[in-house]
Amino acid sequence: MIRKLRKLPLYLKYIALFVLLWFPARLLRRFHPDYRGLWLVSERGDDARDNGYWFFRYLREARPERNARYVISDESPDRPRVAALGKTVRFRSLRHHLMYLAADCLVSAHVPPAAPDMVIYLHLSHIGLRPRGRQAFIQHGIIQNDMAWMRYPNLRVDLFTCGAKPEYEFVSSRFGHPPGVVRYTGMCRYDALPAGGEHAREILIMPTWRGAFYPSGDAFPETPYYRHFQALLDDPRLSELLEELDYTLVFYPHVELQGELRHFHSPNRRVVLADKNSRDVRELLVRCALLVTDYSSVFFDVAYMRKPVIYFQFDLEDFRRYHYQEGYFSYREHGFGPVAETAEAVVDALAALASDSFEVPEPYRRRADAFFPPRDGKNCERADRAILGLEEP
Repeated sequence: MIRKLRKLPLYLKYIALFVLLWFPARLLRRFHPDYRGLWLVSERGDDARDNGYWFFRYLREARPERNARYVISDESPDRPRVAALGKTVRFRSLRHHLMYLAADCLVSAHVPPAAPDMVIYLHLSHIGLRPRGRQAFIQHGIIQNDMAWMRYPNLRVDLFTCGAKPEYEFVSSRFGHPPGVVRYTGMCRYDALPAGGEHAREILIMPTWRGAFYPSGDAFPETPYYRHFQALLDDPRLSELLEELDYTLVFYPHVELQGELRHFHSPNRRVVLADKNSRDVRELLVRCALLVTDYSSVFFDVAYMRKPVIYFQFDLEDFRRYHYQEGYFSYREHGFGPVAETAEAVVDALAALASDSFEVPEPYRRRADAFFPPRDGKNCERADRAILGLEEP
């Protein structure tokens, strides 16, 4: 409650902008070509590395006649790659606010799509302040957990795409969205992933974040998260294995925990503590020979590329309490790799996979292949058709 009260001036600012710009946005849509038939595409507003970027790239290359624009801040390290495609709008600029209200379609990997502030506009939507355009949520990652805030009517969108068949069956049957909203199109970013297991000499550790009530800052080193991952980085057998294989290990925490990266350390020259400004998640996933994660949905991307996965789950009970409730996916029954509860067990599993040239063993390969029909490189095309099929606003 205190946090919301502190944001009250910002809420009032956005409400005022919404009301004051509503009519000018309508006029611009009618008389200005930049605002007519507009599709506004985004991610968080300061990045271009996910489904939003790859869908926008598809539009610029395959549908150049479409009036599509990408929302991104001037300070973003990803801005040059979007600017090279053309048609950008600066995040939270006056033009962004006007286009948000004028657009026919709002498309994003996050919700509300293309909003100047996702949290505030999600709350504003609950009191009826919604843009005129149809809203297409093309997702940030494959859902495996039960996320109450994504259920209808907590979340109201016109299109909710899914990246895998079991995910689609779960979301469409459990999240309560109106008929036709949830569609199985595939993940847009998967169109750019190699599916043959190609890799560099790198092992990737990419754990997810924890909920808002998880300790942070000076208290973070006392958490099980820190203790277990630091123990893995310190494991002498891991250092020996990296040396023997001539491999590098890249440790890249989730973007929400990048601020805690300063607490981790390793004297090993083969261990890289990677930050979000210098490393691209997609490139890390494509380069890795193997992924170690706890619960991050990036393991779906790695399994899609037919690479091995190890789940390091030392705090499952706490994760369910602080973060997400279990959904349809059981890591032990449906997962694409072994589940380890200690750093020692992770190294054991890693050594076993290395001895087999990082080939994905059964039954994990069979599970992954069954999880992702089809693999035809047409996910962006299917998403485009689904958005075009939305009723004219």
